[in-house]
Amino acid sequence: MTKRNKPSLTERVADFLVATKGTDLPPSVVNDAQYYTLDWLGSAIAGTVTEPGRMLLAQAASQAGKGATVIGLGDERNADLAALTNGGLSHIVEMDDLDRGSVVHPAAPIIPAALAVAEREEASGLGFLTAVVLGYEVAIRVGEAVGRSHYRFWHNTATCGVFGSAAAAGWLLGLDAEQMVWALGNAGTMAAGLWEFIADGAMSKHLHAGRAASSGLLAADLARRGFTGARRILEGERGFFAATSSDARPELVTQGLIPGIADYKISGVSIKPYPSCRHTHPAIDAALALHQEHVPVPDQIARIEVETYQAALDLIDNPNPTHSYAAKFSLQYCVACALARGRVGLDDFGYEVLGDEAVRGLMARMSVGLSEELDERYPQEWPARVRVALADGRELTRLVKVPRGDPENPLTQAELEEKFRLLITGTGYEEIADALIEGVNRLERLESVRQLLIPLRQTFSGEER
Repeated sequence: MTKRNKPSLTERVADFLVATKGTDLPPSVVNDAQYYTLDWLGSAIAGTVTEPGRMLLAQAASQAGKGATVIGLGDERNADLAALTNGGLSHIVEMDDLDRGSVVHPAAPIIPAALAVAEREEASGLGFLTAVVLGYEVAIRVGEAVGRSHYRFWHNTATCGVFGSAAAAGWLLGLDAEQMVWALGNAGTMAAGLWEFIADGAMSKHLHAGRAASSGLLAADLARRGFTGARRILEGERGFFAATSSDARPELVTQGLIPGIADYKISGVSIKPYPSCRHTHPAIDAALALHQEHVPVPDQIARIEVETYQAALDLIDNPNPTHSYAAKFSLQYCVACALARGRVGLDDFGYEVLGDEAVRGLMARMSVGLSEELDERYPQEWPARVRVALADGRELTRLVKVPRGDPENPLTQAELEEKFRLLITGTGYEEIADALIEGVNRLERLESVRQLLIPLRQTFSGEER
């Protein structure tokens, strides 16, 4: 391949990926990769017993193939189908991780691609974890660089996540720099995922994550065979940034990008404690704090005001959600649920709760609006302010700048494991929770990542899920 005098962004990213070794990662970053893998696995297992999850599994079951495990199927399929299915499953219950600066849910597209390739190629646990770290690095950097305008129409998890899955898969395949450029170039041309699904509450969002995982894996597999891809897929005149953004900052892709960098992006990713859009979480935290501190009876609440940033309003300002998935993207519902019920959990999005008179009553007395002050802090912060006016004249206010699960306010390992146990309850896998947690926590020491997957396959009994 003939290169220009000045390397393209894709070439510089490829050089970084090829030069990075597993031994370059600090122990804390390896631990972080295990932490996010456990969080992803819980979300994926939880997805197996949902309606869209059953559809994904039925589709996978109808196809032939072997080489990689499909969670919930307990059997192998080809690697790109496993990545597609596992990626989709992990994005259903809205509990997968989220990076603030890039607005990418990195685990859902990246970990399934890395896991499928690592299993097929019999990679070590450390090899798998290294690929995950590098996949996060690439997806988040592209997401940070693409700008705020991209997010209005495009789902960053899908469009930027595919670069990360290609990077993770390509690293595990041992691609050279030229092949890695091709993998990233072809991943970028397959980048897709539009927000229009939210108008109907459609299931497309789950497909976004799954397809980003499988497309990145396919791009890497083809690159190994010599299938060429665009060298300037990111900054080219007809490339990713030009086509999907009006405020891209391409320089952010490679800023400080050198092998052995001190601060890997994975360590700045947030974990979700509530099964709803992450944009709802700061307001949920504020509402829960007010509930716990003052325990106001819903009938005593005269008015509720919520202020937040514009990107949140664009996505979650929904005063009348009519189904459970819409409720996960309704700021009004999530805040009212927190105030009325003192919790926002998986069971709080069922149809019986959606019609709860106390919750609906609070939603009717709620106003949601933009705060210019809070908007200026986004996306470095995702802040929200909740004011509650009581019938006796008192006014309660809570501002949350750093919601639970952010790196500055993290879930402890014990809290993460508790979240994992809750996620897999009722799935058929709860009996092996300890084995799965132990397996993930010693991934770094596993000679083969297949050792982690054995309990998942052995537990599956073959009944229709």
